Amino acid sequence: MTDNLKKIDSFAKDAIGETPELVEILGILNPELSDEQFRENMALYLGRKSIPKKMLALVALGVAIANGQKDSSKVHFELARNLGATDNEILDVIKIGKMALMSSTLSALKSTASIFALHSGSDAQSSEVENILKNIAKTNGFENPPENLEILSKISFDLLNEHIREKTFLLSPFEIEKKYVFLIAYGISISIRDSDCASVYLNAYFNSGGKIDEVVDTIAVSRFITGNKALTSSIDILKMMVSPRGRK
Repeated sequence: MTDNLKKIDSFAKDAIGETPELVEILGILNPELSDEQFRENMALYLGRKSIPKKMLALVALGVAIANGQKDSSKVHFELARNLGATDNEILDVIKIGKMALMSSTLSALKSTASIFALHSGSDAQSSEVENILKNIAKTNGFENPPENLEILSKISFDLLNEHIREKTFLLSPFEIEKKYVFLIAYGISISIRDSDCASVYLNAYFNSGGKIDEVVDTIAVSRFITGNKALTSSIDILKMMVSPRGRK
């Protein structure tokens, strides 16, 4: 084991109690790739300074869960636990991830708005709907409500109400500080490329007293965890490559 791999192994064991299988495999296949993964981990994740370490792990957990990275999610869960995260905080992250993913399905409404307009009848809105949309805009600190919700209100008032109900429950934390709820939701939204929701959550975060340095850290973590999907999706291939039959 090279000196760098020893450093990685020691760091991983201190952080989560064991060296993740992926790190071990990368060290066998290509120490340079393993070194780069460790460098990125420090530069984009655990080396960040503005967000508390526990919260960094929770942001990473949220992004990993939302991107379907099952093995990666376990690693960040263990790290968050080792850093003092409670069961309710973990549940908060899962709820936030669910809401961000559900909200992302509405982002396509803008591109199909003209089609809906042809088939959904009048564009006229009741005063009740108008008041709901104005309240959404005011709550999120915008002059106008998000366009996708305006479109949704014209398609189905029931679905608009359902969205509001879901958001109220899923983004009401059990334990995580409210500003970090929005920050985690922002990190997930940029990882799934939902620009509309990213704007809403980022604005809500700043309105809750958030600071730009923490946003920078969240962008860094989201980039790192999102990029790691290339590795976590390749784990079975990498295992075959290090097996006796797979080595060339």
